[in-house]
Amino acid sequence: MAAILETASLAVGLGAVVGVAYLRVVRPRQLRWGATDEEAARALPGDELAAAPTFDATRAITIEARPEDIWPWLVQVGVSRAGWYSYDHLDNLGRPSARRIIPELQGLKPGDVLPMSPDGKQGCGSTPSTDRAR
Repeated sequence: MAAILETASLAVGLGAVVGVAYLRVVRPRQLRWGATDEEAARALPGDELAAAPTFDATRAITIEARPEDIWPWLVQVGVSRAGWYSYDHLDNLGRPSARRIIPELQGLKPGDVLPMSPDGKQGCGSTPSTDRAR
């Protein structure tokens, strides 16, 4: 019986150490994957639309292209749209992401939702300005 309690105590202690390490080391990196200190600290377009967000992360990548070349790909993202250009088996219900610009998905209007769930009820709302020059 004592050996079982000792093993259980060791497992709980190890779990606590792993949990603290995750929260202090891994999770902060996940929330700002690829973003510089300056990018993570500054206000970004659209921040004013969510006064009290339930989730806050700043992730970044560098794309060597002009904004007008990238915009058509971004405006068509979403589940049941062009996908996420990511791990399709995880992020897009197993459907492949688009490999081309889809003209019928280019008409994003202010207030439209980019669906993040299969039923389309959860997602990101488009900003009041969809100006390509931003």
